[in-house]
Amino acid sequence: MFKIGSPKYIVARLNRKFERSIRDFNPPFTTFAILGLIYYSLFYFPWLLPLDANGGAGKECLILRLIAIFLCIGLLLRKKWPKKIQSWLPAYWYITLTYCLPFFFTFMFLLDTDAALRLMAFSSIIFWLVLLVDLTSAFILLFVGMIAAVGIFLLEKGFWPTIEAYIFNVSPAYIFNVSAVYIVFLILIALLVKNKKQLETEKKLRTAEAVGSGIAHEMRTPLSAIIMGIEGAKKYFPVFIDAYQLARQHNLEGVEHIPSKRFEVLATLFDDIEREAKFGNVFIDMLLCNVKQDVYKQNTVEVLEISDCIHKALQRYPFSEEQENLIHWDDNHDFSFMGSAELIEHVLLNLLKNALYQIEKVSKGEIFVWQTEERNFNILHLKDTATGMSEEIKDTLFQQHMGDKSNRVGLGLAFCARVMHAMGGRIECHSIENEFSEFLLYFPKIKGL
Repeated sequence: MFKIGSPKYIVARLNRKFERSIRDFNPPFTTFAILGLIYYSLFYFPWLLPLDANGGAGKECLILRLIAIFLCIGLLLRKKWPKKIQSWLPAYWYITLTYCLPFFFTFMFLLDTDAALRLMAFSSIIFWLVLLVDLTSAFILLFVGMIAAVGIFLLEKGFWPTIEAYIFNVSPAYIFNVSAVYIVFLILIALLVKNKKQLETEKKLRTAEAVGSGIAHEMRTPLSAIIMGIEGAKKYFPVFIDAYQLARQHNLEGVEHIPSKRFEVLATLFDDIEREAKFGNVFIDMLLCNVKQDVYKQNTVEVLEISDCIHKALQRYPFSEEQENLIHWDDNHDFSFMGSAELIEHVLLNLLKNALYQIEKVSKGEIFVWQTEERNFNILHLKDTATGMSEEIKDTLFQQHMGDKSNRVGLGLAFCARVMHAMGGRIECHSIENEFSEFLLYFPKIKGL
């Protein structure tokens, strides 16, 4: 386990913060990588001749571009990374952004301050940073990238010669008048675009929460009445079954014959109705949890055993007898964690519901549940052998999509991701299309246990 304050601990904490930002903004990794490869490779040649006139600047430009190309290739091939380092994608994404945008363009601007094209490109990086990450991260990355570029430039060119060239020979009015206009204009545009998108998402979620609460209120009353009625009917219905069988055995007149198949259905009818009504209540609870954005703050956090949570979720889910036989749970490795029992149960119910939906969809598959551990986390695995999923679906799996159930994508998995991140953990998915899908829930280990 990393010691608090150690470099590895700090990097791990930053990586988790970056991961939350990625979940909120769904950055276009592939698009950025492809555009970066095009820009940093093809655009080198038109700028090569004027840079050569500055004595060695063309070589510097080539080295900087090769590093940027290497980072973009790594981002493009992220799905081929070893599984052990895939969890560091958020940190890699922020490093790539810092180098390819503020660092690169600041350094290139310093190489040729009179180039208007350089100034426009330097100013536009703010626009892209604000669009790709949250506003605080955008200005932190901008500051870090610019400071690093200025520092390396001063080390390479010499401190005093550079100060004399840039302070005494460049007009401050030129820097202010041109840069300020571009920077302010681009920040305003980026904020307007991002704010509009966030408002639309929040509006949809608020609408979903309001509609869900209304539906829940209207549905619970008839469902409760159905359950109460079924419980009473089940108490006396066997009397009618026995009376019918006795009447048939003694060949009483006036007793209508019931086909054997229909009779078998009647024998389990009330159990089936009760199960479906209870499932309706469970589904309503899941719906309300999924659409509430601050649901974690409303629940008590305590030390829990994962086996207790799994057992309660399996008891709570209204399986049919056939579905229950599909569940295989290996509970050899139990572990404790800090969290909310109610929310973890709903996470498990969401994953079970999705897995059973896929199994029913293709009429094949089973569900396997087991626990493992690694250095800093205990891991709960939930795997189904139904349809699997494509890489395209995996890329947006934990984003909030309204009403898209066809490919496992919707509010449920976004809710699961929010709960796990609120506890300091995470959720991952490993899948091969047409073979299996495995969800891994990472729970931070409790110190001293």
